[in-house]
Amino acid sequence: MTEGIKPSYEQGERGSVSLLISLVMGFSLFWSSFYTALIHNAAIDDTAAVETISPLAPVALCAGMVVMAVASNRWSDFLSVQKGHRFLWALVCASPVAHGAVSYAQFVIDLHVPVLVVFVASFLLGIGLSALLLLWSELLTAFTKNFTSKVLSFSMAGGSLLYFVGNCLPDGAGIAFTCLSLPASLAILVVLEREIPQAPFVSRKESMARHRLTKPIDALNTLYGAVFGIAIFGLSDAESHPWLHAGISLAIVTGALLMIPYLGKNTDKMMHGKVQKILFPLLVIGLLPMPFVDPPLKTLCILVILVGYVWLTLANLDSLFCLVKRFGVSPFYLTGRGFAPIIVGVAIGYAVGFLSAFTHSVGSDILTWASLVLVILLSVFVTVIPFDKDQLAGEHDEEGGATETHEQGGGRWKKSCETVVKRYGLSARETEVFYLIAKGWGSDYIQSKLYISPHTVKAHRYSIYKKVGVSSRDELMMVVEKIMADKDDDSALSHPAFSAIRQSG
Repeated sequence: MTEGIKPSYEQGERGSVSLLISLVMGFSLFWSSFYTALIHNAAIDDTAAVETISPLAPVALCAGMVVMAVASNRWSDFLSVQKGHRFLWALVCASPVAHGAVSYAQFVIDLHVPVLVVFVASFLLGIGLSALLLLWSELLTAFTKNFTSKVLSFSMAGGSLLYFVGNCLPDGAGIAFTCLSLPASLAILVVLEREIPQAPFVSRKESMARHRLTKPIDALNTLYGAVFGIAIFGLSDAESHPWLHAGISLAIVTGALLMIPYLGKNTDKMMHGKVQKILFPLLVIGLLPMPFVDPPLKTLCILVILVGYVWLTLANLDSLFCLVKRFGVSPFYLTGRGFAPIIVGVAIGYAVGFLSAFTHSVGSDILTWASLVLVILLSVFVTVIPFDKDQLAGEHDEEGGATETHEQGGGRWKKSCETVVKRYGLSARETEVFYLIAKGWGSDYIQSKLYISPHTVKAHRYSIYKKVGVSSRDELMMVVEKIMADKDDDSALSHPAFSAIRQSG
């Protein structure tokens, strides 16, 4: 593959069918452990105040994942080297031990376990899950964008099936299955790492200079995560039953498979709130009937909301992988940090749902209406806030940003663009589209700026590429840069000092 010709997110290993199956199998084990630990399925018992706190264990799990995510951002330099990998391996293998021991004591031998011990075990499991996600992220970013997207979707679908199997097993076997999933996933990952070229080392300082995540999207992910956290608590509060686990598994599979077409076209970081706009009607469908239906139908509504959580999670990870490849930053620097806001939101929402049920201060219907109002406000926020200009500079275009080069080149860059327009005979409208492409803007911004349809933007883009004789934006920018370099050479040759040297020679 020639560097600089194809968009950066399509550079990397193409992968084969056998490799796809291996990756899906390994990553599926991560997802099965994650959902098994997150959806606690322990009904609240109003008779014992101390015991009722134990369903808050998923909050401790989320806290562990967030702590590890923040640590990975801070210490990405250490985690990127072999010693850092071994440290993560140790965390992945050790973290399920405490959680498995506590679960065995609680559900198999019916032993009373202090709440603090339950929280610590869940917190450690969260650290291990986050460490495993980081390792998989580094491996998956070595592949092309389309291949990675398939692994994400298929592995989450496979993980949901494993989740169903694990929850249908007897208590002892189910606990063992969950505890062994993380080391088994790690073992598959380590074997696959031997076949995949290792990603080049990128320091944290260099990664920070190349890209930083934006606060508006972090806030959106956190708030949407809170809505999903309330829904996940609703599932955890329901009575554990094979049909419930089947419904959860089916919802996750549905969400993962429906995201495949979107992920295939996703080449940026959820700009303009694309995913959030898609989530709005789905969440309204799930939230609106809940105050008026019986508990079984209410659970069905929550499963609809769970589909949305799957969409947001997959789109978030897929976009983060795109950013890692496009900006050439360390996966350890970006992936955990970008995934953390959703997990923080889930923890907040889960805690709110628990406290409202435990204290009876807020009814479930009021909580549902509050969630619906929050979703409506978020949809308005996504529509009104101008994400393109200030907050997301350099992240919004579909095929890479040239804004920095444009600013640095100043007048020379503009003259080079003018030369392209004249040399290749671009029409007036093509010239407008060309200048916006050269400045780094993507199709969404161009269509809103010029008041044209997405199809028209595509048509103009194709016509420009055809006239210039290129097949991608990167190649188009290489033509502009070459013209600029040629002009610099001509300017140097005409300089009086060069003329004097030539005459003396």
